[in-house]
Amino acid sequence: MSLILKESVALRSQAINPWIGFYFLQSMLINFALGYEFSVLYAVVLTCALSVLWRHAPRAQKIFLGITSLVAASYSPFGQAYGAPNFNTLLALRSTNMEESTEILTIFPWYHYVIGLFIFALGVISIRRRVTAPSVPWLKWDTLGVMFCVASYFIGPVQNHFRGFEFRLIDTGVPVLRFVRDVAYNYHEVVEEEENMALLSSMKDTWTVTAVKPKYHTYVVVIGESARRDALGAFGGHWNNTPFASQANGNLFIDYISASGSTQKSLGLTLNRVVDNKPQYQDNFVTLANRAGFQTWWFSNQGQIGEYDTAIASIAKRADEVQFLKRGDFEADKNTRDDDLLKLTNQVLSTKRNQPQLIVLHLMGSHPQACDRTGGKYNEFVQSKETSCYLYSITQTDDLLGKIYSQLRNSGESFSMVYFSDHGLAFKERGKEVQYLAHDDHFQQNFQVPFMVLSSDDTKHRLIKARRSANDFLSFFSQWTGITAEQIKNSYRFISEQKAGPAYVTNFKLQKVDYSHLGTDIFDTRKKR
Repeated sequence: MSLILKESVALRSQAINPWIGFYFLQSMLINFALGYEFSVLYAVVLTCALSVLWRHAPRAQKIFLGITSLVAASYSPFGQAYGAPNFNTLLALRSTNMEESTEILTIFPWYHYVIGLFIFALGVISIRRRVTAPSVPWLKWDTLGVMFCVASYFIGPVQNHFRGFEFRLIDTGVPVLRFVRDVAYNYHEVVEEEENMALLSSMKDTWTVTAVKPKYHTYVVVIGESARRDALGAFGGHWNNTPFASQANGNLFIDYISASGSTQKSLGLTLNRVVDNKPQYQDNFVTLANRAGFQTWWFSNQGQIGEYDTAIASIAKRADEVQFLKRGDFEADKNTRDDDLLKLTNQVLSTKRNQPQLIVLHLMGSHPQACDRTGGKYNEFVQSKETSCYLYSITQTDDLLGKIYSQLRNSGESFSMVYFSDHGLAFKERGKEVQYLAHDDHFQQNFQVPFMVLSSDDTKHRLIKARRSANDFLSFFSQWTGITAEQIKNSYRFISEQKAGPAYVTNFKLQKVDYSHLGTDIFDTRKKR
């Protein structure tokens, strides 16, 4: 009777303890900051765990809360924009230079940082809570609390099992534990991918070229950055912001789908031969052109951190001549512009050469933060300054393409130029004054990008409606350049209205997803001030 009375008193004191409410608020914010879907259940789980820890191991609880609050506060802006850690975020973290990091940090709305500071402040308050009792007895409510936490741990693995996936204890849904798992697992995957890339990049290509019949003397591949197709007037966008592409003679594909939603992964799957969903970095479109006797050039306005530390750098270094306008270190020149690449293309085109030529240009294009690309300039205000700058950055790229086209015309040689973007973007803080665009993988617009082919003998402006996938880029490259290789199978004519089957994309969890099953992120054309 005495024991029951004591437990009842203890329970009543816990129920009216304001710290329980404090821990629940803290738990909700921490779970939210780590990028996972809101769940009252998991907030209760963390609250229960903190309460039991405080009663029996207060110093351990303080250490746990201190570390967790610091991590959650730091990750909060990223979690609200990009969600929980995945392969793409860890890959971006390892391959992003100082300039890009600064731009990412400045694109988040100020109140995202306020939330992070608030979480940090709550953590400080928790750490400063005074320990009033040296020890307390273990009650049955403590046992029930532990059992509740343990049972909640198994919800994720059990759900996966009933959904047809493997039952794995590591697949818990508890956000704090899941965050650690996601970071560790995806970091391992990124390191493994980079080691595999480094190994393959140093290997000799395995192409077996069976025929080389180029139709043109000069081939130019312009790789754009972060351009949503619905932001380009020439591809059905609401704005007249692409005067060159809108009237140029050539083939514009209005249903081209990128391979993934981020630069490294998308271009890794696009420009390399892929076996069992793994890019073979030694067998890419540059080494194929080299093997066919083309002279190859790679000019980039994107950063190069090292020789083989990013998928794109590993491909670029296979060209005969390579030049990066940015080195990607702490002294990287933030002010280099895509237009600066014109000096390099002019040098190549001003000299007569017997070999067929392949020139690759990799742009900064519309990479967030778009206002850094445009110097804060825009033609028309739409929703927010950043959105307006984004639309103007599209115009800048269109103007660049027009200048490259003119250079090719003036060279006196036959030519063909292809332009496409690596991936699209999704809107964040939609409808607000701070609206901006960022990487995502949940919407079709994250993969809807422009693709066009302009050749010296084109006489019409043609829109191709047939769906095309970046996963078939090497097939296009083979048909386009007249380079036939045993490893490339052409199942349909790329530049045609011939159907090519369903398109699949690779999401940030490295899962192949049917593009048609994705949601939509429509570009709101209304003007707001």
